[in-house]
Formats: sequence, structure tokens, C-alpha cells
Amino acid sequence: MEDEVRLLLDSLRIYSPTNNESRLSRLLQSRMQELGFKNVRTDRAGNSIGEMGTGKRHLLFCGHMDTVPGVIRVRREGDRIYGRGAADAKSPMCAMISAAAAAKNPSVRVTMACVTREEGDSLGVKTLIEDGGDYEAAVFGEPGGANRVALGYRGRVEGVLTAKTHGGHASSSWAHASAVDEALAVVLKMREYEKSNAVGEDHYRSVNVSVTMIRGGSYSNVIPKSCTVTLDVRLPPGATSAAIESDLAGVLEDHARTRSDVAFRLRFEEATEAYEAPKDSLVVRAFQRSIIKGLSTRPVLTHKTGTGDMNTLAQLMGIPCVTYGPGDSKLEHTEGEYVEVGDYLSSIKVLKGVIHEFATL
Repeated sequence: MEDEVRLLLDSLRIYSPTNNESRLSRLLQSRMQELGFKNVRTDRAGNSIGEMGTGKRHLLFCGHMDTVPGVIRVRREGDRIYGRGAADAKSPMCAMISAAAAAKNPSVRVTMACVTREEGDSLGVKTLIEDGGDYEAAVFGEPGGANRVALGYRGRVEGVLTAKTHGGHASSSWAHASAVDEALAVVLKMREYEKSNAVGEDHYRSVNVSVTMIRGGSYSNVIPKSCTVTLDVRLPPGATSAAIESDLAGVLEDHARTRSDVAFRLRFEEATEAYEAPKDSLVVRAFQRSIIKGLSTRPVLTHKTGTGDMNTLAQLMGIPCVTYGPGDSKLEHTEGEYVEVGDYLSSIKVLKGVIHEFATL
């Protein structure tokens, strides 16, 4: 298994934050060609794509080459490999490449797509979707652990709330409405809406409204006359973005009725809807059987509270998708990011088994 470990280490040694994936792309294409992948190529988004097998059944493996910024010294300490992307998500991507190369199942055609800008604007996967493909199912590489398969992600929409007042001198704050105070008052009402739509401690099935940025004020002794609040809204399965946006707009309208001296506005960016793969889908059953046979342990079907490229591809291409890969998701974007070698190698074994189960189920 040293070749598989070397692929991961070599990938980690190439620093590839979003928009800087070209060096890693060249390495992966070279390795895929060495491993026997056919039609190895780069598309207009910079994605590195290769194919293995010629069968009628067609499975997409999709991993992302980019990472968040921040260098972590690449090293192996015992069973741990450290480096930026060790968990998110170079180890899942390298595990997919290794598994597709090792499976060599003539009944299944595997397309391996190493995509760009997942941590940014998702141009890589959007281009993959535009170019189409007769895939029956897709597996997205993200950390979770060798015996865990993520079936669903919440959706997401970004909201921008603005409040405008006339401002005034801070020495007479009682006489002048503060745009910052007014905007935050609306946020508090939205938090009440969030609580009323919580499902116990089940964050996956609950609505979340988070403030991620606030801009307001112009001078130290002037009441702010303008404030902009950026909201990250997470959507649970079964709730559409249109319904949640309408609810939040209603919260603002109710508050604005009592504040005629304040101009409010709420707009939303393009939404990503929630997605959950059917438990009886072929790809889910293939993972369950492969984990049982390969690891002799019970497969764990999970959900993630974040939002991923899986959501977009599943809905636009109309195929079942899951997320899978080695690593601990709690280490994503941290300074102590690592993956355990045993977990990495076990994931390769599982993914190889998935290809065979996909052919026979």
C-alpha cells in the first residue's frame, strides 16, 4: 500500500488553495496515466478527469483539489499524516483514484473527477454538471470515516439585510435611530423564528440563521445611518429555500411596521436546496455491503449539517449521490488537520468494494 500513501503525501506537498490547483492537477493527471486511466484530460474549469473501465454501468467519483488557505507542514507521525487537505479533502480524493485503479471491474466505468474551487464558487463541479454524463450515481469525497456514509446535506441560502436611518450625533442617541441597532433587532426576531423551527437537538432537520458579517457606522461619535448584515441560512430537508425566504421576509415585514422611520431591505442570493439520498438506492446499498464485507463492521449512515456540491449535482442531474471518505470532519479547516493511514487504506478497500457491488447488485 506504499503507492497509495505516496500519492497522498505527494498531493499534500503541493499547496493548492482555491484558484491555485494547476500544479496538483498536473501531478494527478500524470499519476492517473501511470495507473492506467484512459482519456485523462483537463476541462475548461481546470478539472482533472480520467476514466477507468468500459462497462455500461457508469459511476462518478468526485473529489476536490483545492483547500482553504494556510500551510501545514506535511509529515507522517506514526499512523497519522498531517498536512493541509489531509482530511478536507485530498485523502478522500486520493482514495478514490487508488480504488478506481485497483478495482479494474470490466462491468463498471468509473469517471474520476478532481475538481477545482470547491472551497470557493464551485466552478469545477458546475462545469462538470454542464458537460453532462450518463452517470447512474455519484460519490463525493469528503471526510467522515471508513465505515460512515453521508446520505444528506442541508441546503443553504445567503441573505443580505440592510437598514438605513438618518443617523445623528452620539451625544443624543435617544433622538436618532441607529441602523446597527435596528438591523440587530431584526436579527433577534429571526433568531426567534430559528428557535421555533428547531427539531430538538437535531441540527440536520432544523433551520439555522447565522450572522457572518456586519458592516455599519462611519465615525466614532456618529450614530450609524447604515448597516448591512450578511446571513448564512441553512435549510433542512423537506423545506424549500422559497418557503424559508418567505418566512424571513415576513419576520422583517412584521418588525418594519413598527419602525416607519427606518428603511429595511432583505435580499437573497441563489440558493442550494437540501438533499438526501434514498436509503434503498443502488449506491447506498453498494456501500453498505462493501463496508460489511471489507471491514467486518456495521455501516453507519449519517447526515451533515453543512452544504456540499453533492446537493447541486444530485438535483440537476437527477441521480443518487452520497459523500464518503477517510478522516475526521471535525479537523476540516483546522491547523491540526491529519488523516490516519489505517482509515485511509480502509476507505480505499471500501471504495474498491463499492465498484464491484455496483456491478453485481
